[in-house]
Amino acid sequence: MFVYDDSSPYYENVFVDKSINMIGENRDTTVILGLNNGSVVSIFSNEIEISGFNIKSHENLTYSSGLNIVSNYSSIFGNNISSYKGYGIYLSGNYNSINNNFIGKDFLLGIGIGINGDSNSISGNIISNQIAGLILINSNDNNITNNKISDNMYGIMLNGSSNNIISSNNMSMNILNGIIFYYSTDNTIISNTIKNSNCGVELSFSKRNKIIENNFLRNSRHAYFENCRNKWKNNYWNRPRLLPKTIVGVIRLNMPFPFQDVVIRWRNFDLRPSLKPYEIGA
Repeated sequence: MFVYDDSSPYYENVFVDKSINMIGENRDTTVILGLNNGSVVSIFSNEIEISGFNIKSHENLTYSSGLNIVSNYSSIFGNNISSYKGYGIYLSGNYNSINNNFIGKDFLLGIGIGINGDSNSISGNIISNQIAGLILINSNDNNITNNKISDNMYGIMLNGSSNNIISSNNMSMNILNGIIFYYSTDNTIISNTIKNSNCGVELSFSKRNKIIENNFLRNSRHAYFENCRNKWKNNYWNRPRLLPKTIVGVIRLNMPFPFQDVVIRWRNFDLRPSLKPYEIGA
């Protein structure tokens, strides 16, 4: 279905429960403006395509999201999604692609992309001005690559997620963390630029992750961990280093009430840090 912009904006909340291709004429001028709380566009079908739309919600709504998609084998690309107070895109499903969207222009009240599913591709998106740019919850085997994620509270957050690859992303000015993991194992963080955050990468109860060949630039703290051991290799740590880079974290032993927890300072090492920053896309 091709949607022209000569009748735009379309004042409606769209609900689709069958396979369809929705193609807007121009992602700046083909506007779908949601007037009700909930999601501006809701999709409950497999093998759909949504592209070329400007998706936003009315400013007076108390809760709204851009796209809510429960789907497999679908593609969401080339959209402009802004002015919402929930998720820009929330996707529950497997084998989908979310590519080349602009998400989060107007508010600091939402989450750019939320994923609950496996084997999805999230690439080429620009995500800014969010509480969190991208969140994966109980999601495995996803590829997150070549995104620009900036000016959020958190850049990328994983919770209970494994075997994901985070590569070639440019993450800057994410206030608290560039990347943060909770209870997430066997993920790979490779060839990203992570800069100007309070903490570049933070790992909590997350083991066997690989952090390889990334640029850590001008972060207040480049990396931190709690109760986990991970592999750090060949990263560039803000300046050339001939000696191993020490990553300081803690081991926390929970004690029963009324005793205080025991906190032990612990260390991981990048034994061979890079002598120069990497050329990275995005």
